[in-house]
Amino acid sequence: MDSSLLRAYANVLLTAVNLQKGQCLLIRAQPVHLPFAGILAEEAYKRGGRYVRFDNNEADNPALYKARIEHSEAEYLEYAPRSRYEPYGTMIDEDWAVLSIHAPEDPGFLSGLDPKRNARCVRATAEAMKPYRRRIVLDNEVAWLVAFLPTEKMAARILGVPAGPEAVDELWKVLIPILRLDRPDPSKAWEEHCRNLEARAERLNSLSLDSVRFRGPGTDLAVGLLPQSVWRGGPERTAKGRLFFPNIPTEEIFTSPDFRRAEGRAAFTRPVLVPSIGKVVEDGWVEFRDGRAVDWNARSGKDVLDTLMSMDPGARSLGEVALVDGSSPVFTSGRVFHNILFDENAASHVALGSGYPACVRGAEGLSDGELAELGVNVSMVHTDFMIGSPDMDVTGTTRDGREVRIMTRGRFEV
Repeated sequence: MDSSLLRAYANVLLTAVNLQKGQCLLIRAQPVHLPFAGILAEEAYKRGGRYVRFDNNEADNPALYKARIEHSEAEYLEYAPRSRYEPYGTMIDEDWAVLSIHAPEDPGFLSGLDPKRNARCVRATAEAMKPYRRRIVLDNEVAWLVAFLPTEKMAARILGVPAGPEAVDELWKVLIPILRLDRPDPSKAWEEHCRNLEARAERLNSLSLDSVRFRGPGTDLAVGLLPQSVWRGGPERTAKGRLFFPNIPTEEIFTSPDFRRAEGRAAFTRPVLVPSIGKVVEDGWVEFRDGRAVDWNARSGKDVLDTLMSMDPGARSLGEVALVDGSSPVFTSGRVFHNILFDENAASHVALGSGYPACVRGAEGLSDGELAELGVNVSMVHTDFMIGSPDMDVTGTTRDGREVRIMTRGRFEV
């Protein structure tokens, strides 16, 4: 991989997280990504960054995590040391920027773990991280970004070729146009693209939608929205008003629905690797009634759905509904990436688990109980499942009862 292209990518990511002069940066990634973290650090310091820290949580050390799940005394699996998570509170208070690279060195490494033992650890970790995750990801108290970097085994899985440096080089050829690194000024190209997404979100907001309905092969799902639901796309803003882009790549327009109003069936159109469980769900579906998942199955990975649905009461309800146009470069690449950051930007999707208070007017700063009373789902998990395809139609019903065509055969009409 050309080092100049890696530096261009690093600068795209630093632009996306909007690193300020004098600001500290946290890079969360697996050890395999340390060389790229070094490039990020160099470029961050050139921009006037105060301090750069590399960190990997328990799941980002797969060998240590696997050893724990397989050999720890069962009673210790729910231990989550305060010293591991409390530093996030300090970083948030000090207004650090947070950049996470979600790309495992080996996507199948944890697939053989005992699901019940793994679930105990996942629940405990999620519970310990919950207040900090809410402050970062849900309430946008700081600028944050999720990005991708290919590894040899990840590239092999995506391309169906043997693992090795050649696979990574081939995958970069796929990634370059998706990441807009082939543009004269990639950072400016992302800024323009995100403004376009923001404009489309505003057009959806102008419709005053009460609900959206997805119809496609195996799917007929109606999702109710809150009067306060706000469609978002492209840039976000921190609680202090600083602009940032939370995902690179990003192609979605999304909102948080009324978790009490989901009816019908959603069939998954792409496989989903659930990182916290380390296993894939393929050809799955979920049936909703009165806002809750009441039945589900999958050709492969039903046990993953079983584990996910048991995490907490909110894991069975929707926290997000998102629309992605069929012109998305992720979709037109023709690839399944086995990575939610990419795959969620290939197709319209819904997410089981926590909603986004930032997508609901008046929800910022509310307690979990107040959010639930308002209709915003509360959960320690958030897992996206793609349901869109070129055969998907999406209609909306406005608050005054009009039906509006939003997407036809996977393409936007608004």
